[in-house]
Amino acid sequence: MMITSKSLVDEFKKDGAKEKLSTKTIQRDINFMRKDWHLPIEYCKSEGGYRYTEWVEEFPGLKYSENEAFAFLIARNSIERYKGTHMHEPLSQFYDKIISQLPLKRTRQFERVKECVSFRSAGWSKGNYQILDKLSKACLDRKEISFDYDREWTGKQRRKNQKPLHLVNHDNAWYLVVANLEIDRKHKIYSVARMSNLKTHVITFSEIKFSIDKFMEYNFGIFTGQKSHKIRVRFDAFAAPYIRERKWNTSQKIKNFKDGSLEFSITVNDLTEIKGWIMNWGKHAKVLGPKFLIDEVINELEVTLVNYG
Repeated sequence: MMITSKSLVDEFKKDGAKEKLSTKTIQRDINFMRKDWHLPIEYCKSEGGYRYTEWVEEFPGLKYSENEAFAFLIARNSIERYKGTHMHEPLSQFYDKIISQLPLKRTRQFERVKECVSFRSAGWSKGNYQILDKLSKACLDRKEISFDYDREWTGKQRRKNQKPLHLVNHDNAWYLVVANLEIDRKHKIYSVARMSNLKTHVITFSEIKFSIDKFMEYNFGIFTGQKSHKIRVRFDAFAAPYIRERKWNTSQKIKNFKDGSLEFSITVNDLTEIKGWIMNWGKHAKVLGPKFLIDEVINELEVTLVNYG
């Protein structure tokens, strides 16, 4: 069937449509279908209209620019960070389903995405995807759960009738925030990788107001505590550029010195991760305060020297 702008306008009027439609509007739509949707449409001079040069099953349902499509292909590479985990396969399958619905025009630029962009991590969590799926549903449906948890030092312990609030991914590992309704106590957080024998109960609980941003406002990493500590550290000129390039939380402040060094200050609610981070910098970092953290670092160094003695 030959398509002309005039014939489409006439058909539009026959249907009793009240909206205004012009041949210019039809022409813009045809141009869009050819350029943006990459549909096989060409103008036939002998017939004075447009036609498909090959069979078209359906129109694409999503409009996108070339930059948006390129960004989406980069996002596909980010899935590789979950390689080796139970999440890699379902994420890849879901992406492939989406990409199959998009009429992406394969260009050399798109083919080179994997050559130019990649994602790497220091490691990944061994969390079970089936457990993660059950936990996400329990959070959404506000269902109580019970599970075995492999605690440090003491081994596995049963956690009964817990109220799941939020799943958070931190540094490629999944954690579950569980409600703690005791007065002046923070909610608890569990590593999904250390959970087993998960059971979802039929019991539901009332909605509990929770904000992950507020909960982790003064975290340095995933560990969270009750008290706030203002930490001050002096980093030399070697470490300073690396410290400037990252932000851990909103309380962070940096004071630069002429010799290239800097003073790093931050408020945190747990010392576990920040103490290890500071010591990781070795001779390039010196704790300025508080006094008890200085003492803890000195003690850690002394014990480490004994271990190597």
